[in-house]
Amino acid sequence: MNPASIGNIVYSDVALAPCTAAASVELIKATGLNLEGLEVVMIGHSEIVGKPAAMMLMAKGATVTVCHHLTRSVAMHSRRADVVVVAVGNPHFLGPDMIKPGAAVIDIGINQIIGADGTAKIVGDVDTDAVGDFAGWITPVPGGVGPVTVAILMRNAVVAYQRQVAAGWMD
Repeated sequence: MNPASIGNIVYSDVALAPCTAAASVELIKATGLNLEGLEVVMIGHSEIVGKPAAMMLMAKGATVTVCHHLTRSVAMHSRRADVVVVAVGNPHFLGPDMIKPGAAVIDIGINQIIGADGTAKIVGDVDTDAVGDFAGWITPVPGGVGPVTVAILMRNAVVAYQRQVAAGWMD
């Protein structure tokens, strides 16, 4: 990300959007929910995921609330959302008390925890086992946002190549 690419996102030029942010938007589209007027809470405001994803969703007509480490009551915001996107790097941060029943949950987090037996395990920012009973749709970790991120990376590579050919930079 750089000032020019962020400017492109602000003006809805998302052809080369950050891969994980674009993946989260694609996954929300895959739920079948209408993005226009959709209440989305983005938990995390990083420059490479949270902020670009929020801007991309707003460009599609969603109403986006961005929560971060200084937000006083994240749960107050997330409980009213139709979609909760979590990217904070905190294992099992989002629990069932933080979503409304039926909400879609996009878990971008990837964390390694060590179990009682000493084995390492990859988990997300969502307590998937607990939230799964309440959510209408939830992405798994691993295997949810990651593969879609890779697909977006491939799409971006093709777009970048096509732009270079069109500009005469490639033969």
